[in-house]
Amino acid sequence: MRRTRMLIVVVIAACALGASSANASPVFYTKAVVGSTASAPVRFSGTVGALFWEGRVSKTKIECSSGMVSGEVTGPTTTKNVLITLQGCKTGSGNCRGAGEPEQVLKTNALEGELGDVMSGVPGLRLFDEATGRGGELLSFTCLGGAVGVKARGSFIGQLSGASGTTVAEAKFAASHTLKMVEKEGMQRFSLFAGESLSEQLEWKAGEGAYEQIGMSAVVTFTSEGVSNLGFTK
Repeated sequence: MRRTRMLIVVVIAACALGASSANASPVFYTKAVVGSTASAPVRFSGTVGALFWEGRVSKTKIECSSGMVSGEVTGPTTTKNVLITLQGCKTGSGNCRGAGEPEQVLKTNALEGELGDVMSGVPGLRLFDEATGRGGELLSFTCLGGAVGVKARGSFIGQLSGASGTTVAEAKFAASHTLKMVEKEGMQRFSLFAGESLSEQLEWKAGEGAYEQIGMSAVVTFTSEGVSNLGFTK
């Protein structure tokens, strides 16, 4: 009987440890300081594929053909100074442009990022305005020769691929990583992290009108600058 009770305790403990490992939040790791804040920020850069925005009610669509991203990992779960520059941006009836930018070019505000789970065990990244915090303005621009001003707010939340291992000890560096954001009929697939209750759905407004929920689809591919020394756990 005693051996049976001991066996049950061992099995329960093993299951608990396994669950703890499986449910652990993902962390960035680098060659500088693994799984912790590096002595200096680790810069990354990459490209943005074709991007698509859609209004949930108005069905207004804006498309951008390509783009670039840059930023830096500043801690186990944080990024800062993330800038996204988009090119070839237009609506069905005209071009769009950011203030001080060439025609068809949009640029986000400086964005801060948080690493987390979009679903249990599925890593994701949330990007939001660095100056005003989550829910703040992400970017502003005009369309149709400046006739229509547009402001977008909320958070960009997407699923990350390229994770390695559930612990830093198991992790390996990948050649590159991707951040994928998906929308359907003007709604984001992910508008919060697992376990959260407050949605940060993307919204925009034209002129002085009311904000409208929007969806965005895009794939961002990035890697650390120089050599491959940036990764994240599952």
